[in-house]
Amino acid sequence: MDSMKKFLMYALILIAFYIFSNLMINAFLKVSYSDMHGYEINVDFNQLYVEVSEAKSSKRNGYINGIVKNNSDTNIENKYLKVTLLSKKKVVIDKKYIKIDKLEPKEVRKYEVKFDNDNVKTFTIELVDEVPEEEQYNFVELVKDNAKELVHQDFKK
Repeated sequence: MDSMKKFLMYALILIAFYIFSNLMINAFLKVSYSDMHGYEINVDFNQLYVEVSEAKSSKRNGYINGIVKNNSDTNIENKYLKVTLLSKKKVVIDKKYIKIDKLEPKEVRKYEVKFDNDNVKTFTIELVDEVPEEEQYNFVELVKDNAKELVHQDFKK
């Protein structure tokens, strides 16, 4: 009976250690990301509304989440949002492209850009017609989910 109690005690200690270590790892990872500020969105807001809901980076990687909304009365097709990742001194580190296949009038979509670059501190977003040939494989697509609930009340129409 004593050996069974010892076994259960060791099992409980192992489970407690596992839970504790996972909590500490998650807490450390969340603290290691910092918000990116000072970004620029260079888009004609009469045509396309672009919002950044979250932009975080660490020393090694990061992500940018947000939404796009077609504010015009026509479809936006075969366009790209160009995300230029910049260092503290505004040196271009990388470029990512968000493909907009078709965005109907007043349609809202989510986007997410993940990057594995060192020391990204800020970024710019602009609308472009095409991706340069050397960067053909450096793009992501808009999320197909409906994102209307993410649009601020000021922009719902």
